[in-house]
Amino acid sequence: MNVKKIVSVFAYVLVLSAVVCSAAQDKVDLKLRLKAGEKHEMKMTQNQNIAQTMNGMEQKMTHTQEMVMGFDCLSVDANGVMDIEITYKSMKMIMEGPMGRMEFDSANPKPIDPNRPDQQMMAAMVSAMAGSKLQMKMTPTAKTSDIRGIKEMLAKIKEKMMGSNPEMQRMDFFDKMFDEKQVKEMTSSMMGAFPAEPVAVGDAWYDTTSMNFIMPIDIDTTYMLKNRKDGIAYIDSAAKMDMGDSSKPLEIDPNNKVSMQISGTINATCEVDEKTGLTRKSNIAMNFSGVMKTGGNPQMPDGMTMPMTITGNAVIELIK
Repeated sequence: MNVKKIVSVFAYVLVLSAVVCSAAQDKVDLKLRLKAGEKHEMKMTQNQNIAQTMNGMEQKMTHTQEMVMGFDCLSVDANGVMDIEITYKSMKMIMEGPMGRMEFDSANPKPIDPNRPDQQMMAAMVSAMAGSKLQMKMTPTAKTSDIRGIKEMLAKIKEKMMGSNPEMQRMDFFDKMFDEKQVKEMTSSMMGAFPAEPVAVGDAWYDTTSMNFIMPIDIDTTYMLKNRKDGIAYIDSAAKMDMGDSSKPLEIDPNNKVSMQISGTINATCEVDEKTGLTRKSNIAMNFSGVMKTGGNPQMPDGMTMPMTITGNAVIELIK
């Protein structure tokens, strides 16, 4: 091989190396990387519009929820696994519908109607959740394990909501709702799913979540890195969610059989800090439809089938 060919090959290798290095530099390794002692707060605001048809008449309801959560990193091991403490600092709920308006605020509780058991139950739940804490291990890809504090939180909720009511004490859906597996899936999905390998703009990755939060819920999500700017990764996600089973009653009240089958989509845009992996802001849009069925009773032996739609949006913000 003459000198000219050697120089040409060498130049080609240099160009190829530069292209490969440039491509590697354009990729970002999105992971959760908190340091021991870091304390953060996240605020979630959610609005839902629910419409259901009962005996040919449409009923409309709105539901607004606001929650502030503390997110503190207690320690980090050699593998980057973080010991996280989540504190439900405050919770606010507003519901409007055929039964009127109900508002519950843990930071500013208001008097409730003593003749309305539903108001008493919701006020007790909001009060019990505020101040409750959970601890868990969380990997850099936001997968959780070793959940602690569930029993204490559940005991607090039961004490406030159920009290001495024998009917409520027989209902065990809170045990199912706060089962360790369900809490694990909920906290993982709240943080989002990080890709296993570094990604470049235009790359996609996928995540599947299954839980039984009173009813079975399956969520298949596709994430895509849309852009990067000033240390912020802009991620779009599109998810398909199926929940419920029209042939099986919800595990709420054994005396009243209610089943549900709902499916729809969740689309989100998310701003993630590339250095820490924390979500700075996320905007979420939801659109679902399906049916709710009630079992037969003396007044309505054949039960009832109620078509329903749910649309809404949510915003998650890092406020501290």
